[in-house]
Amino acid sequence: MIVDTPQWKLAIEVHPAGWRFPAGITWLAGWLWSPQNRVTTDLRAWVDGRCFLANWGLPKPGLDEVYLKRPGPPYLGFTLLLEPHAGASLLRIEVRDQTNQWTEIFRTGITVAGDAPGCPPPKSFPELLPSELNTLLRLQVRRPAAPLPALADEIVSGAVAEPRNALPNPPFFGALEAPREIGWIRYGRLSITGWLAHREHRITRITAMVDPLQEGALLYGLKRTDVGSEFAGLRGHENSAFVGHVDLPADTAVPVLLKVFAELDNGEKHFVFSQRFTPRVIAGAEPALPARSLRTFVRAAWALRESTKRHGLPPGNWAAVRPALKSAWAAYALEAPSRNSRARLAPEPAALKNSSAPLRVLVATHNLNFEGAPWFIFELARYLARQPGVTVRVVSPQDGPLRRVFTEAGMPVQLVDITPALAAKSTIEFSTRLDAATAALPWDTTDLVIANTMVSFWAIHAAQRASKPSLLYVHESSVIRRFFKTDLDAGLFPVIEDAFRLAGRVVFTADSSRRVFADLGDRRNFSLLPSWVDAGRVDEFAATHHASDLRRKHGLDPDAVLVVNIGSVCERKGQHIFIQAVDLLKAELARVHPGRPIQFLMVGARPGLFLETLQEEIARLGLGELARFVPETGEIFDFYQLADVFVCTSFEESFPRVLLESAAFRRLIVSTSVNGIAEMIGPDEAWLVPPGDRYRLAEALKLALDAHFAGDRRRAEKARASVLRKYHEANSLPRHLRLARAVAAGRT
Repeated sequence: MIVDTPQWKLAIEVHPAGWRFPAGITWLAGWLWSPQNRVTTDLRAWVDGRCFLANWGLPKPGLDEVYLKRPGPPYLGFTLLLEPHAGASLLRIEVRDQTNQWTEIFRTGITVAGDAPGCPPPKSFPELLPSELNTLLRLQVRRPAAPLPALADEIVSGAVAEPRNALPNPPFFGALEAPREIGWIRYGRLSITGWLAHREHRITRITAMVDPLQEGALLYGLKRTDVGSEFAGLRGHENSAFVGHVDLPADTAVPVLLKVFAELDNGEKHFVFSQRFTPRVIAGAEPALPARSLRTFVRAAWALRESTKRHGLPPGNWAAVRPALKSAWAAYALEAPSRNSRARLAPEPAALKNSSAPLRVLVATHNLNFEGAPWFIFELARYLARQPGVTVRVVSPQDGPLRRVFTEAGMPVQLVDITPALAAKSTIEFSTRLDAATAALPWDTTDLVIANTMVSFWAIHAAQRASKPSLLYVHESSVIRRFFKTDLDAGLFPVIEDAFRLAGRVVFTADSSRRVFADLGDRRNFSLLPSWVDAGRVDEFAATHHASDLRRKHGLDPDAVLVVNIGSVCERKGQHIFIQAVDLLKAELARVHPGRPIQFLMVGARPGLFLETLQEEIARLGLGELARFVPETGEIFDFYQLADVFVCTSFEESFPRVLLESAAFRRLIVSTSVNGIAEMIGPDEAWLVPPGDRYRLAEALKLALDAHFAGDRRRAEKARASVLRKYHEANSLPRHLRLARAVAAGRT
């Protein structure tokens, strides 16, 4: 049967005759297409008050080409696995589009065999409240214009829905090991692992998708030694493991559907796994909860209660509701930021009378790579070392190319192995191992320890045990327990928190980062000091280096328009979103700007799986002529100067110096608006977009390119003026020096 509406065309090709359901499981199958180019983002069926989630977006060879004019994605097919209960009388099918609106597209009366199981007991309000209240509040932060009751309905509908996950059918055999009910998300990417083999054919490729418009390849053919002897007859079972990532689109509603497909050596493509999951962000941007408030909590709890009533769910009695409220409040209070003000900030110290007294500084940085935080501490250390009476030594647990830069600037570097201390599982174990690891550091000739980044928390403890004053510079904008969740034992989390209290001062360059750690500022030892940009050095470089010469130096087209993304190539920096935005733009740019070569450059490539996946994606999308990588380099000023448009796609940044420097170079700027970036630069100075949203990023890139071709430099000039007014090094660095001397002298 086919249902036609102006918005949707639905075909249900498999269903029980006369809509008379037998006892047990029944399949519905068909396809769905929108003449108005709406994109399906979920599909579900209601049997009376029960919700069943579909496996949608499945390939329909032949039909995909007819309606989409190409093989897809998006794919048109779907399957629905139903198990109606005895007495059920109504079936409804709803589709959700890219605007997050659910639309009913089909309904019919049904009959169900009398020997079918009865309706299972529904979830109650007390059952749902503790797990869904924070979810509702985060959704409200993401969609502030949406009515709270509508958001509550979305949450409750998802919570009561019955997923029907799919496993391989013979002759396929395998297991999807991650995600399960929870999917771990790092910087907008879902981790996927498992194994798959076929009885007769060789599997040539495995792909996966969450986004209805994007299908990504997984790395397949890895060794799998634990596939038992019962699978010995499968082709390639010894190398049947797969691993990889897919992007989780911004504003994806839960429960999310993951689909995995396998391609065989005979050209066939098969749907092998589906898994509904709830995302859990362990790294990257996540909507923060609103500030802790009893009124906010009560409003959200009431909205959920009213929604459960609309869904026909039991409200529960007070004996059940009371402990649910206590549990929900505990979870909310643990994650919601406290209402705080700048009252927690310590006052800035005045300059010491003897500003040239001897000061021996030991700088501890988390690594020596060409990255933003190590460059930050290098410039601070160099400034300190140039002051009368100040000497600087550097210590790091990881070597890197910046070691030579420190050494050539007259600051000796010592490597220290703190791995055993970071592997500890308790405070006592950590302290014992830390003493052994740091015993050889020059404590007798140290007056002040400066620890760079939260990862260097160990240096604050080492300073405390050596009775030395310390400064902790925090560049992160993620709470401790989430930031270190996959790297350190939970027994060390209190140790890291203690570092914030032990430091003489904890220094932030972004107030948004300070607010993340506000609950640790109870000693009133937090300071907010501006970062800096060396405008004189920027201007001197720009005056003596022509962009065309620098392009030739680096093997770039001197006539091309260059859109340059500068930052270590890693998940946090979001280059995968940059590549997807380029893919969205490639056809339009060729049409709108014919004969004008435009290239997209990513500076900061480092070997690893992430770089390999990006290179594979560029090849798969046919972007080889548009997008390319440049290795990490100490010649970063070259790339500001040769760029026409600067891009930052980070999911998380405290106060990125690349934006300060690109603004000083008068570049047109496109950036994600995360953490301290919004404090640094405004919407009339740059094109700002949410993290992880390739559509908004593509639109911003298009507008920036339009401005470039039109010769419109207004945003670039405003950005430079604003940055120099607030962050000129002549104003900022002396404040950091005064604080360092005050802490060393015990004046805090």
